[in-house]
Amino acid sequence: MIGLMRVCIVGRMNIGNRLDQAMKAARIKSQSELSRLSGVPQATISRILKDIGAKGPETETIKKLAKACRVSFTWLNEGEEDSLPSSQGTADPLLDQRIAHALRVMQQMPEYKLNQIVKIIDTIAEPLPFEKSDSADTRKS
Repeated sequence: MIGLMRVCIVGRMNIGNRLDQAMKAARIKSQSELSRLSGVPQATISRILKDIGAKGPETETIKKLAKACRVSFTWLNEGEEDSLPSSQGTADPLLDQRIAHALRVMQQMPEYKLNQIVKIIDTIAEPLPFEKSDSADTRKS
């Protein structure tokens, strides 16, 4: 029964509802922030969110917004997928959303940038508790 209700609710969502949901999932706090990220004018974003206008947004606009929110064009435009793809979290609900976001971004990076990110993380990360005791044991021997 819950699955049926979920399908009905998703089916009734318009592009404004989906964009609002995508913004929340991507932790985009304002229309202005989305405008900066996507290159779409804030007034256009406002019209989409309010579902104002005789016709829907242009395809290119939807593509830009989908990319900025890290969702698929198909989901944002048509709502055909069951949930927010790639932005709703991960298979492990306990995984911190910031980590999930970082992983999604890093998956799209070229190899050389990914290597730079790993070096930065290694540089700023404190050793984990088990690593501290391992390195202390290594120094003793």
